[in-house]
Amino acid sequence: MYQDIKTFSDITAIETVHALTVELEYKIHGHCLAYVMLNDYRIVHTNAKISVNLFDPITLRINLLEFEEGSSGVEILKLTVNGLEVLPKYQHLANRSTNYIDFYDQWVLEIPSPFYVWYHQISGQGWIA
Repeated sequence: MYQDIKTFSDITAIETVHALTVELEYKIHGHCLAYVMLNDYRIVHTNAKISVNLFDPITLRINLLEFEEGSSGVEILKLTVNGLEVLPKYQHLANRSTNYIDFYDQWVLEIPSPFYVWYHQISGQGWIA
């Protein structure tokens, strides 16, 4: 076999490691101390980008540890996966359907299945085999 010819298994092989780029942008309003976690990573900057494996779940958790009621909170400006908008477009799928967190309970958005399967289902495109 020639060196430059790929086999069928070579052509159909999909690299699953670090295949998804998750971008998070949020803004802190007023006096607020927040604990932001994206999967197992603590997010300390208001703009973050992490890589996730193709079949891994994606979980965004926000806890407010200290804030002034009525004048402070965390606003999620953008959460995208490989450029596809997740928040604020699908904020209704979070445990509290908002992108502005100003309460003590933990706010969570979880994508439990592989991202593209989940995205096709919630966007009305059907399911992927």
